[in-house]
Amino acid sequence: MHIERRGLPLLAILLVVGAALAALAACAQERGPDAGWDDSSSAVILLYHHVSDETPRSTSVSPQRFREHLAHLEENAFNVWPLPRLLDALAGAEPIPPRTLAITFDDAYASVHDTAWPLLRARGWPFTVFVSTQYIDDRLASYMSWDQLREIEADGATLANHSRSHPSMAHPRPDESRREWLARMRAEIVDAQARLDAETRAPARLFAWPYGEYSPPVQALLEELGFIGLAQRSGAVGPASDFTALPRFPMAFGFDDLEQFALKVRTRPLPVLAVEPASGVLAADQSDAEIRFTLDDQAAIRIDAMNCFSRGRPIDIERVGDSPPRFRVSNVQPIGVGRTTFNCTAPASDANVWYWASFLWMRPRPDGSWYEG
Repeated sequence: MHIERRGLPLLAILLVVGAALAALAACAQERGPDAGWDDSSSAVILLYHHVSDETPRSTSVSPQRFREHLAHLEENAFNVWPLPRLLDALAGAEPIPPRTLAITFDDAYASVHDTAWPLLRARGWPFTVFVSTQYIDDRLASYMSWDQLREIEADGATLANHSRSHPSMAHPRPDESRREWLARMRAEIVDAQARLDAETRAPARLFAWPYGEYSPPVQALLEELGFIGLAQRSGAVGPASDFTALPRFPMAFGFDDLEQFALKVRTRPLPVLAVEPASGVLAADQSDAEIRFTLDDQAAIRIDAMNCFSRGRPIDIERVGDSPPRFRVSNVQPIGVGRTTFNCTAPASDANVWYWASFLWMRPRPDGSWYEG
């Protein structure tokens, strides 16, 4: 990879559900899905895990749904690029044509080899698989083998790093110091890359955060090690995105129907110039939180129509400044243990596309211990 800089943080967005999504769909139906799509500085990265009817719905799409996704991309003349090429283009290596995206898979599940790969190969489309290497070394039944990973790599797939043992990386364990935590995180990344280097031909220096969780100390570590980071939250990518946590649209049961898919692959990144706080790690007793962000007022966005949501419900958004516009977003319902996302969307003023951004909160249990994954 040729990218050398880390962009200003751009927050990715989880999909807006319920009434908000219905509004997006209605707009798309009224104006046509491809109207005015002319933004050559952004693209979309898709994230899949299992492609199977037999695996957990929270991380799976059915083979039939996956076929529908690919057919939609083909019928609407999308450009499916290798992820490394797309990331180099974001850094200025080449222009990005309209309707460009990359396809990625986390965890190296066997269904990617058995089901997804043949469908992609039939179209000559590239894809990237992020590998947790210990799972492959342990020969777990639901994962690909090293031989299978080498097979798809020989056919053009990109292999990349998803840590050694797939831990949550955003915070230390209760029993370890900051130094111990960062040393463990370094080993997770470095050891996994060493196994990929040993077993495969040309793995990329790309890293997908396990569970999509990260925080500023491990982002700095990733940058120090020379990796680009991929998150698990929805939204498009652009030149100003944070290259330690690039957004990807997660595809899973309930969030993968074709109407939603058509909207997601046409999104643009909400042009966030600055955001506070930088970390979404909360204290055990912290059930309220707010983000403050500044937007680029040169972007063609209907700021008056921007809305924010959490768990599918509207949350408070307040405009607190102008030139450039600044906003404060805060929760309505208490933030519970686990992961909670604030999502903000705004329609484009010149086309039937949407700008999306979000922020992830991570809250431990009341006793300070962390949830599992």
